[in-house]
Amino acid sequence: MATDSTGAEAEFDVFTARLGIEIPADLKGGVLHGYQGLRALAELLRAADTGQEAPGG
Repeated sequence: MATDSTGAEAEFDVFTARLGIEIPADLKGGVLHGYQGLRALAELLRAADTGQEAPGG
C-alpha cells in the first residue's frame, strides 16, 4: 500500500474507480484526507500488541 500522499491519492482513485464511485472535485480533498486517516488508524490497529493470543492460535 502507498504511504505518501501522491501514492495514497492514486490508490484512492483506483479503488473508487473500481467501485464506480464518483467523488465531486470540490469534495475530493476532504474525502481523501479522511481515507488517509482511516488507513493510518488501520495500520496502528494492525501493529497493536494486545497481549492476547490470536483466535485459533
